[in-house]
Amino acid sequence: MPMDMTIKAKVEELVKKNKMFTSMDVANGIKRDGVWVRNREVRDWLRDAVSSEPLLLGAYTHTLIDICGGAAQATLYYPLYSDPDKYSGTDQVALTPDEVKTIAKQKAGSPVATAAPDINLVFSSVNDEIASAIIRSVDRVKIPGNMVKMLGWNPGDTVDPATIKTHKVLPGVLKVSQDYRVSIPRKCIHWGTSPVKVILKNDNTIVFDKA
Repeated sequence: MPMDMTIKAKVEELVKKNKMFTSMDVANGIKRDGVWVRNREVRDWLRDAVSSEPLLLGAYTHTLIDICGGAAQATLYYPLYSDPDKYSGTDQVALTPDEVKTIAKQKAGSPVATAAPDINLVFSSVNDEIASAIIRSVDRVKIPGNMVKMLGWNPGDTVDPATIKTHKVLPGVLKVSQDYRVSIPRKCIHWGTSPVKVILKNDNTIVFDKA
């Protein structure tokens, strides 16, 4: 699922529950699902949504509030009948990439039953990487289902080709399969039939390297 759709889904979830929220509530909620997102990306999306998607927020309004002990301000979105002074999240902190990696690892659990037995998901200690996997198949490179889940994609979703950094243009439309994997032709990636390292980056893109 593209990140803007992930943000929208989380906002819809909060609105449905009549919750008061700031961009950090939304960002941390997405991170608790094991998906990395920057708070400013959520902040900018919410600002645009106020004018571009007024029905999304329904009977909500917004105001600036002090957060972090008055050291900063944030926009609070809340139902018209609610008292913004009762918002309790003013001292929360943003979850870090390392914390999100830990959450994603816990949520990933064991590899899906349909995954190839030689695929092991490795959670990275490199700052701009979340996880990687070694793919040894000859005809196609299949991005592991656990990695796809971290991106918030679901079976049947159309994949934004900009999120998958191949060496040659991807053919046609890519969709997430029922086992959550995304299959890419080998010809779109260098190194012939040699093992390939698939890497999930902190910016929610997937890149490839020689294993």
